[in-house]
Amino acid sequence: MRRTVIFTGALLCLFIAVSAAHAEGPCSLRTMAGTYAFFDKGASMAVDPSQPAYQPYFVGVLAPFVTVGEITFGRNGVGNGYYWIYIGGINGGFDARPVQVTITEMNADCTGKYQYNVTLPGIPSATIEERFILFDDGREWRSVPTSIQNGIDTLAWLGTGRRISNSSAPVRSCGPHTAHGTYLLSAENIVEVSFDPAVAAADNLFIRQDISMNGDWTGRLYEKLGPVSVNTPALGTFAVNPDCSFNSTLRVPEFFPNAIVIKGVLFNEGKEYYALAIEDLSLPPDQQGIKFSFAYGKRIGQ
Repeated sequence: MRRTVIFTGALLCLFIAVSAAHAEGPCSLRTMAGTYAFFDKGASMAVDPSQPAYQPYFVGVLAPFVTVGEITFGRNGVGNGYYWIYIGGINGGFDARPVQVTITEMNADCTGKYQYNVTLPGIPSATIEERFILFDDGREWRSVPTSIQNGIDTLAWLGTGRRISNSSAPVRSCGPHTAHGTYLLSAENIVEVSFDPAVAAADNLFIRQDISMNGDWTGRLYEKLGPVSVNTPALGTFAVNPDCSFNSTLRVPEFFPNAIVIKGVLFNEGKEYYALAIEDLSLPPDQQGIKFSFAYGKRIGQ
């Protein structure tokens, strides 16, 4: 009996020790110092209740919203980075847009606020504040906007950040080896039907990508676009930059003559990525159809 009590007590002490070792300590600005891949995803929607709706549809207007980017926070709470963006029919372009984020509140319980300005072509600069919670010893955050000044104040979204490096120096460690392997890309889109801006359809897809060391990839696309199902070969390129961002292309020869450009950021040592597809605004309007696209990639094999 005495041995049982001693053994049980030893297990209890071990459990307490392990729990204490994994417990997160108080947060500070230093906890968030490092580089993160991030995305924001949401929408602005207005519904007219005076119009009859055919269930389960709403009658209204929808502006989907997505950003993907990278940011490096210093120990002073100021982060510098960049992002790509879609808001409804507004395309931020191929070139990443710079952003500076300032943490204005950081609490010991790992909650806080940050603020930044956003500019888009033809739109005045908007000042945005978000509340965030940091967790997993600074490896991830989630956020939600609390104030949008001079912008689209009906927008709502959830933000996610995933740490790439805990150094306050910008990341310069990625290359072709980072994305070598087999990935499962899954994406959700809204696409103009027949390139008519008044008609759009929901689009969901996944692609198995086999990415070679030289950056070429081949795979197969499985897609549901409106009433149409697709099962077809796909191919493209995947070029990784030293800061873990990447430029990729997607070609679907059976259905679309032009390459779709994909921009994103790898994290978790290249095992995952966030990305979005961006239209080439130099193309004629009848060849532009994507109005919203967010993709998540996960490595599933070497």
